[in-house]
Amino acid sequence: MDNPRLDMQRSAGKLAIFPAGIYLLVLFGVVVSTASGSPIPLIGWPILLLPAAAFSYSIIDAVKLHRTSDIAETTRLWRRSLLLAVIGTGLMVLAVVITNRITPL
Repeated sequence: MDNPRLDMQRSAGKLAIFPAGIYLLVLFGVVVSTASGSPIPLIGWPILLLPAAAFSYSIIDAVKLHRTSDIAETTRLWRRSLLLAVIGTGLMVLAVVITNRITPL
């Protein structure tokens, strides 16, 4: 029998993976723009890599969430996965804004 609560928690884990994909697209865009001749300052690269820490732990927790069926473990993992995805998204937005402000026109 399917457990609707477990399905919703796993859906939250899938939702946490989506912003990480957007972050990878942002990084790819920065690499392409740098390769095409409009580089960002050197300090911009570490700033753009800060969200990777939050997104990597979010994805790890989302994968663990899909592999377990323990109620206590899934309750802990879905909240942590979503929280880290929100933190990573905030860091990504801040990194993009800061990088755009320090990039000379």
